[in-house]
Amino acid sequence: MRSSQAGTERVMKLRLEYWEKVKHIDPKNLVFLDETGVLLGLTRTHARSQRGTRAYAVKPFYRGKKVAVIGAISFQRVVALMTIDNSMDSQAFEVFIDKCLVPQLWSGAVDVN
Repeated sequence: MRSSQAGTERVMKLRLEYWEKVKHIDPKNLVFLDETGVLLGLTRTHARSQRGTRAYAVKPFYRGKKVAVIGAISFQRVVALMTIDNSMDSQAFEVFIDKCLVPQLWSGAVDVN
């Protein structure tokens, strides 16, 4: 599916402006950031049983920990990686940027997020 605005004149103009800005960036200098969360206490949703029988289980209320994972990669390597207990917040993001990512960047690196 595509957005109903994807083919509008405004969006096409914005795309052209974007490509004019980025067309001279060496792909080797691109650094991509992403963040995800992992719930450690999830219960399996599928099971196996003997042919002709059903698999039954008690599904406990979620009690596990959460872990947030944030990382940055380039085309050559993993640039930076950090995990924290619980959810990502602005303070944790600042720590990642200041302590993990910036010291690993090189002259000409471009953050894509």
